[in-house]
Amino acid sequence: MDDLHKLLTSVRAHYVDMFENALNELRGKGHRLIIEPPMVDEAGELAREGVLNTGSRYDLAIEEDGAATPSMFQPSKMLKFEPAAFHGGGLNIMVAPFQWDGVRIAIDGNPATVAAVLADWFENALCAPEGIAEDGLQHAAHFMSDPVIEGATSIVQADLGTVDVDLVIYLIDQLRLAGASRIELGLPDS
Repeated sequence: MDDLHKLLTSVRAHYVDMFENALNELRGKGHRLIIEPPMVDEAGELAREGVLNTGSRYDLAIEEDGAATPSMFQPSKMLKFEPAAFHGGGLNIMVAPFQWDGVRIAIDGNPATVAAVLADWFENALCAPEGIAEDGLQHAAHFMSDPVIEGATSIVQADLGTVDVDLVIYLIDQLRLAGASRIELGLPDS
C-alpha cells in the first residue's frame, strides 16, 4: 500500500500548498487569522449534527474589530492523475482524481457498521493532534456528511481539511477490519 500512501500524500500536499499560500497572502495583507476553527454553538460547544453526530471546522476565520468572520478556501486547481486501483487484505480501493477538501467516499459493506466506523474515525480526525500550534495548520478534518445508502454502498462527502495521510490510511484499514470489501475515493457527483 506504499503506492496508495504516495498518491494520497501528493493529493494532500497539492491542496495544503495552495491553502498555505492563500493564508500567507492574507497575512501579508495584514489580516489576523484563526486557522481551521471548529464550528461552535451559542454555548461555545462543538456544534454537532446529523445521524453521525459530527462536528465541523471552517477553513479559517478573519479577525477584525474583536470579531471573527468564518471563511472557506477554494483551491484553484486539482491535481491530475490517472485513476488507480489497489488491493490488499480483501479490500479493493479505487482512487480517481479528487480534491482533498471535497472527496466522495463510497464504501461497500454493512451500512450500520460502516456508519459506526466513519463516526468514530471522524470524531478523532476532527481534533487537532497534540502539540499543534494554534496559529498553524491543525492537521484536522473539516466535514463529513451523513452516509447515503445505495444498496450495500454507503456514500459520504468529506472535507479532509489538513488531516494527515496516515489518519486516512487508518480509516481505510478500520473499514477493512469492519468487513468493507471496496472503497472508492473520487470527486463528488455534480
